[in-house]
Amino acid sequence: MRVSITHTTHLAYSAYVVEGVMDVRLGPRSDADQRWETYELRATPSAAIRRYDDGFGNAAHLVTISRAHDSVELVSRGVVETLLDDPFRLPVSPPPPLRHSELADYLTPSASVPSVPELDALAEPFRPESPDEVLEAVQGLMGLVYREFQYEQHVTTVATTVPEVLKGRTGVCQDFAHVLIGLCRAIQLPARYVSGYIVPRQPAHGQEQTLGSMRQSQSLDVDAGRGQEPSRGAGASHAWVEVHTPTHGWRGFDPTNNLLASTHHVKMGIGRDYNDVPPTRGTFRGMAEEHLTVEVDAHPLVD
Repeated sequence: MRVSITHTTHLAYSAYVVEGVMDVRLGPRSDADQRWETYELRATPSAAIRRYDDGFGNAAHLVTISRAHDSVELVSRGVVETLLDDPFRLPVSPPPPLRHSELADYLTPSASVPSVPELDALAEPFRPESPDEVLEAVQGLMGLVYREFQYEQHVTTVATTVPEVLKGRTGVCQDFAHVLIGLCRAIQLPARYVSGYIVPRQPAHGQEQTLGSMRQSQSLDVDAGRGQEPSRGAGASHAWVEVHTPTHGWRGFDPTNNLLASTHHVKMGIGRDYNDVPPTRGTFRGMAEEHLTVEVDAHPLVD
């Protein structure tokens, strides 16, 4: 499926600031599951934009604005072809084993996903007895998160950790992804965080974030996502989990919608948890309050 994506970030300041610097992870990321055809990143006012690849292989951009400004608009736009139409299909050749560095990154605790005894207890009944059972085991863990945790906006922030989510049993896609990562790592299944988008059946409202309180809100379609297409998390950045399976290699699991990732999921970046792949983060020189709003339009293109 060919997908058009526009991600617009707007920063407004209460007073003029100078020397604004942003680290941006809005793609493009091409791999076996997707291929970007076109991509551009533009900033207003004009900025120096330098692309680099981070330690996880993500495309990242350093955006520097040296002139005084009281607002910034950052527009990421492109077309990507998503290729994974059947996530259950076996690959043509067996997936290679992970490197030692990858095992260290995706099996050990991370900042937002520390080791928690409660995760061990929840995950143990799902521990696979053979490599062929890993995919099914992760599906079971994904279903556990979908059933036991309530999707609710404004109760967590981007700084919320897994122990806090376990206590409240509420949150949004980022929180559910962190919980599923922790469950997988608890039974020695390598798991990583994915930041990206979902392609909805219907246009969705945008997302609003406020940096001062680190709040994040996302649109919610009341129709739970048990079909082939996701229904929760559209109109905003979305998050899910990739788990390395001996049979299928890396496969995506979306606990917010209780679905395996497919052509309706577009990846921006991967990491140990959210802290490795926030869409934007940065700093500036000056005395001002900052307000961030984000709008995402992701829709299929008709050939």
